Amino acid sequence: MDLTAELKLPAPEGGDFAACIERASIIVFTIRLWCDPSVTMPVFADRSFGVLASMEANDRARVAPLEASPRFFALEPVNREGMAAKLAWVQANWTKAEALYRQSQEFRIAADALSAGQFVRNDALALISLWGALEALFSPSTTELKFRVSALMAAYLEAPGRCRLAKQKEIAALYDKRSAAAHGKPRHSSDDLLNTFNLTRSVLLRMIRDEAVPSKQKLEELLFGCP
Repeated sequence: MDLTAELKLPAPEGGDFAACIERASIIVFTIRLWCDPSVTMPVFADRSFGVLASMEANDRARVAPLEASPRFFALEPVNREGMAAKLAWVQANWTKAEALYRQSQEFRIAADALSAGQFVRNDALALISLWGALEALFSPSTTELKFRVSALMAAYLEAPGRCRLAKQKEIAALYDKRSAAAHGKPRHSSDDLLNTFNLTRSVLLRMIRDEAVPSKQKLEELLFGCP
């Protein structure tokens, strides 16, 4: 595997490399979210790769493989142009994503599901994982899941009107594919999985923009058009 870029973070206090890797993972997640979903973080090292290449045989360095699995459902960017401007957005917003990742278990699950989904061998499991994350965000109740989740999500993503109604129907149709996969009778296509990735992406981007995960009260206010 060829390395095409290096992400350099300050050395962690007390040698806490796990925290350093988690921060790097959050930055890479934000790059995937906004710039290029095909970006991976295949290896971690405790020094620059340029230094590693010139080290003496008796020198010691910490090097660990990270995302070394193949992408079974490979997502690609729609357009690679303007990448510098896209990376500027990442620079301005990754700390917001990090704060949400550390503060909200639901956001963390959704972010991890989105990042890991491409590496899941079984696309039905990837679909179930993404919808499990969306349910955690938009389903405070275990009853009437399909309507509740689709209605609250549509209210979160669209203003009142026909666009919101169309979005609710679109999400409900995707939820049916999730239910079939969860019960061992998958009826989804690759487009259904791709649309679920895009739906999860839209939700996470809205949360980063708002710097908040919506509460049950906020979602209900949006659903019923409260100011």
